Amino acid sequence: MHWHLVLAFVFVLAITLFAIQNSQQVTLQFLSWELPPLPLVLVILFSAASGVLVTLLFSIAKQLRLTLQIRNLQSRLSQLEKKPSAQPGSGTEGQDQNCPPGSRT
Repeated sequence: MHWHLVLAFVFVLAITLFAIQNSQQVTLQFLSWELPPLPLVLVILFSAASGVLVTLLFSIAKQLRLTLQIRNLQSRLSQLEKKPSAQPGSGTEGQDQNCPPGSRT
């Protein structure tokens, strides 16, 4: 079993135990908005689920960005591999392509 799955399981278990032990009613207020009294367990679980969702969205965005970067690099690599290269032993391996032969000092 992967260590991150074990860590996630332990985290979910800790949140669940904490939420069950805190079952009293709370009223949430944000600016002028007020919710009716809710069990604290729902507030805790909703907060944890929101954190997981935000983390998942950022993770997906990063994965997509990395996938696009890999595709671009693979495309660039295949273009570079298709370019003709200097023949070994032709004497042009160490020369700059913009300088005529013999002009180097």
